[in-house]
Amino acid sequence: MLFDPRPKESLEDLFDREEEVKLLRKTVNTPITLLLGVRRVGKTSLLKAFLNSLETPHLYLDLRVLEEGGYSRAQLYKLLSSSVSNCTSRWRRILEFFRSVKGVRISGFEVEFDWRERALTLTSILDKLNDYALETEEGFIVISLDEAQILRFLEGGKGRIDFRSILAYAYDNLGGLRFILTGSEVGLLLGFLRLDDASSPLYGRYISIIRVEKFPRKLSIEFLRKGFSEANLDVSEDILEAIVDRVDGIVGWLTFFGYTCLKLGGVSEEVVEMVSEKASKLIEGELESLFKRSNQYRYFLRAISLGASTWSSIKRAVEIWIGRQLTNAETTRVLHRLIDLGIVEKTDSEYRITDPLIKEYCKKI
Repeated sequence: MLFDPRPKESLEDLFDREEEVKLLRKTVNTPITLLLGVRRVGKTSLLKAFLNSLETPHLYLDLRVLEEGGYSRAQLYKLLSSSVSNCTSRWRRILEFFRSVKGVRISGFEVEFDWRERALTLTSILDKLNDYALETEEGFIVISLDEAQILRFLEGGKGRIDFRSILAYAYDNLGGLRFILTGSEVGLLLGFLRLDDASSPLYGRYISIIRVEKFPRKLSIEFLRKGFSEANLDVSEDILEAIVDRVDGIVGWLTFFGYTCLKLGGVSEEVVEMVSEKASKLIEGELESLFKRSNQYRYFLRAISLGASTWSSIKRAVEIWIGRQLTNAETTRVLHRLIDLGIVEKTDSEYRITDPLIKEYCKKI
């Protein structure tokens, strides 16, 4: 079902991502692949569907759950334990490589890594996964890290983990491991990895990059038409155009509109308005945490949403609203942060908000 709000799990459920799947099949032969794109563009669906199409053993880690444990070592080991356990029901032999490892408990198909055991490091776990991978028919195992920019939060505090060094170690020494990292906050992920920084452990290594783009307008309309057809609804072209006008080609929003329209019992201009209000509430909740960090983000986004597109025009608008002058460094820092978060993009010398629904919301704040 195209309008299922959950991430897709099989290639048959994906809509027009054949080229991206081909690229993933090609780049999975390289040690590290980055799967990049704005939020809600469909990276997780693409990743999960691709992984499930493989005969190769694979792990999937949704790093967003690390927030529950304060981005701690304990929470990371818990997540890794769960991911390996999910893998063992299909690839049971993986258990044999951990049975004699200190700090690893095995019960049935369940694997538990004890974060308190000092000898049980992440590299030692990866070493065992690599040993297993090299004995499989395919010769490798895929480890996918969804929303990998979150890994930067593991760097601070006692028992910190520098994932750049771990990835570099695996790249150089563990030929049976393949990593796929996704990121919707692209600037933050690239800033964390520091691929072009000579002081970074990952500097100089070849890394494949696949960008997941929004659907073009014609394809967005076709997506909606097919989704409504699955529900036996014939929707006018005017309504389809109206939805795409609001959400552009962001597949997550197209799915949200389609699913919510079905739940509301039909499709009309009034229903589209109601769905827009629901989407606005979601955006409000997501942006509120950003505004709590600094109220400046609110003013910068409002300026861009109302048509200020150049560095100087944005600066002038914000200065009027806050009643004081901004330094050049301050202005640049806020704009760079919004770009890193994937909310704003810069083309040539102009800034724009990537998500039309966020743009509409920011006009009102």
